[in-house]
Amino acid sequence: MQAVAEEAFAEYLERKRTVPRTGDLLADFAAGWDMHVGFGVENPALYALMYGRAGHRRSRVARTAEAELRRGLERLADAGLLRMDVDEAVALTTAMAIGCVTRLLYDGGSATGPLAETMCTALMSELTGHAQELGPADHAAALLLARLGSTPGLFTTAEEALLRQWLRTLIEHVTPAQDAREQGAER
Repeated sequence: MQAVAEEAFAEYLERKRTVPRTGDLLADFAAGWDMHVGFGVENPALYALMYGRAGHRRSRVARTAEAELRRGLERLADAGLLRMDVDEAVALTTAMAIGCVTRLLYDGGSATGPLAETMCTALMSELTGHAQELGPADHAAALLLARLGSTPGLFTTAEEALLRQWLRTLIEHVTPAQDAREQGAER
């Protein structure tokens, strides 16, 4: 069992390393969340082996995965974006991610559905202390983002990933003030 768990973590780390980096620390962290939740939902048996407590010793690969999470959180802290210490952030992130995947597996939910998106938003808010204030345009984008994946087969994986990236960009870069100006200009 330990060898299977090691192999699962190795596969997980390989996927994690292929997540594109944008230079936006918060967007990159959210993309890591998406990858983690997606991996767990796609590989329920492996995920249970990886994060279950069959033994009290964590594998070398599991420690590597946690070290990578820690480095990502340290980057947020170094940029002044983290409102708690890194140890607490690691524990919170791990607990929320495992809880999210466990619930999605229990309910048969989608890794890109509303629960996963809400959990990611709640985690980011707790880690950074910034609750996003949404205007009409970014609120619409957030609603579309939450629904993305609710109709399987509507988009290819690449199309869904691109649309997800575009919607996140809208949410992150359109301020309520810009949105209000644009709404006023249309009238």
